[in-house]
Amino acid sequence: MKLDLPASMHTGATLDVFTALEAKGGAGCVRFVGGSVRNLIMGLPVSDFDLSTQLTPDDTEAALDAAGIHHIPTGKAFGTITAVVDGETYEITSLRRDVETDGRRAVVSFTTDWTEDAQRRDFYLNALYADIRGQVYDPTGKGLEDAHARVVRFIGEAEQRICEDYLRILRFFRFSAAYASSLDAESLEACVRLRYGIDGLSGERLLQELTKMLAYSGAPPVFNRMWETGIMSRILPALEYDPVQSAVLTRMVQTTGDIERRFMALLAQSAQGQVYFNGHVSAVTDVLSRLRVSNRTRQRFEAIGTVRCALDGGYPLRRALYDYGRDAVTDEAYLTHAQTGADLAGPIAVLEHMTVPEFPLTARHLMAAGIEAGPYLGQTLKRIEADWRAHDFSQSVIDRALDELNKQPKISGE
Repeated sequence: MKLDLPASMHTGATLDVFTALEAKGGAGCVRFVGGSVRNLIMGLPVSDFDLSTQLTPDDTEAALDAAGIHHIPTGKAFGTITAVVDGETYEITSLRRDVETDGRRAVVSFTTDWTEDAQRRDFYLNALYADIRGQVYDPTGKGLEDAHARVVRFIGEAEQRICEDYLRILRFFRFSAAYASSLDAESLEACVRLRYGIDGLSGERLLQELTKMLAYSGAPPVFNRMWETGIMSRILPALEYDPVQSAVLTRMVQTTGDIERRFMALLAQSAQGQVYFNGHVSAVTDVLSRLRVSNRTRQRFEAIGTVRCALDGGYPLRRALYDYGRDAVTDEAYLTHAQTGADLAGPIAVLEHMTVPEFPLTARHLMAAGIEAGPYLGQTLKRIEADWRAHDFSQSVIDRALDELNKQPKISGE
């Protein structure tokens, strides 16, 4: 099969890299691999330009040096050298075979055999190669078939592929959410049987896969299947799926591309997540710690519970905006919509047109009224602000306070 490569795969920088490597290893010693070839065949946007080569990492570096191309040994022990040309980066990985695997990392040796390299990859549709002339190579004999059929299947024995790296369980679901019309039954069964292997994966790797999966519109039914088969209970331990809440993530995906908001909805599919976002500490806190979620993200999630409790307690909307910020109040509106199906357009329109009040007084105003710098000044400023908030940010509160201060004798800040 031969393809017409898009301009993005045929830039001057790309040609420079291919020319440099072929000068060392001969014509055809380097090919595009994986995502770019798969997406091109499936008629999808192409963005990643990973390359495979028959050259060893040392020879790759020598070839790039000879051509004056800057390069970085980003993963040389595993065969990967990154070339940088005109601001474009190219991950160039030597063909490999696995010598030893432990479910997380592999010890590799290098080969010149394209079929050996293909057989160690995860899914058939990812084991496709193309040269700079557009000729496609399918060493497994099943990659083109699966790409055209939109099927995500493990290469060879599914259990063997999974045992080599248990992260492939999550990759199976991620690629299925992105490319497949349904989950391959044999691959799914293997993932379920070996789901215990997820326990040994780092929180960072789990979070990375979850957030990547949440980027796809096909994610909700895939996540629901992961909950139903017990996969999610290994990723988000202590959270119990609530089938009644199965539509929460679907609604969120349909309304926003914000990955963190989608992650909120994923957590809210569990009863414990409901409790968490209603302002109560729950098992979700432990889950976020396990996944090594950033403090910024954790604070964003916690703010929803704070805002929700305030609004449920009768807090005026403008006061919530003032106290907690527009972003937190907007997040709460999105999550309420996802959880209940309530109208979203109306609340968002109100929020967009509602201005956040700005407290008009500063320490300088009070000092001009005769209060010297010191603790009393700060206390007075806070008291006036609290009164102003309590009276719906009325200017009359400010005017009255300043009038009273101006009538008072000079007060020392001591």
